[in-house]
Amino acid sequence: MFDEGTKTTLFFVAAAAFIFTMAGERNAPRAELATAVETARLPSLPLTAAPGGAPAQTSVAAMRVELGDGFEARLLHGYVLEGRVVTRREYRRDATSAVSPLDLGIVWGDLAEPGRADAIAFRAVPRGVNYRPGPEAVLPADWEEQITNNHLIPADAAVNAALMAVEIGQRIRIRGYLVAVTGDGIAPWRSSTRRDDNTIIGGCEIILVTGVEVLPPEDGSA
Repeated sequence: MFDEGTKTTLFFVAAAAFIFTMAGERNAPRAELATAVETARLPSLPLTAAPGGAPAQTSVAAMRVELGDGFEARLLHGYVLEGRVVTRREYRRDATSAVSPLDLGIVWGDLAEPGRADAIAFRAVPRGVNYRPGPEAVLPADWEEQITNNHLIPADAAVNAALMAVEIGQRIRIRGYLVAVTGDGIAPWRSSTRRDDNTIIGGCEIILVTGVEVLPPEDGSA
């Protein structure tokens, strides 16, 4: 057991180590993307999200896809997500950054409507997103199900460039596949396939992205 002084010291040492690690992550040179998937042989995908703005999730034939750098993806579902970006975080040194260099926090459905999520404070954390509604927030009953953090695996360099250009506040459409990833030095990394499991561990979507499109603002502004 530790006395209070030792506990305090250990807390600050741990906090300093975390801050140093995150600073190193942000300042590290961007790793060269490992993935170059032959998208022409992948199963077909829905064109848009489901009615009401919910992500479209479809069955696909079982298939394994080599991602490069020792990683492999197993396709779980076809997936199309349309919504508004509320957080973004790049990764350069974690165990999967060679194939998944970016997370985007996205709200969909009612929360993606202009101004609807303004009363919620969002913050990107390592491979996750934290959120907290303000005291005056008026939100739909299922609002937490409309918040998703997405670990993005660009299919190739062109998709990677498009994803890296995405900014917070933009409305986007992401098309691709929910996947389970295996690779050297990582535990099996499996996407969520449900919208109601909003937990940091296991609740994020892992998407092999074959296309990304910035959508026009709903209010008609440029």
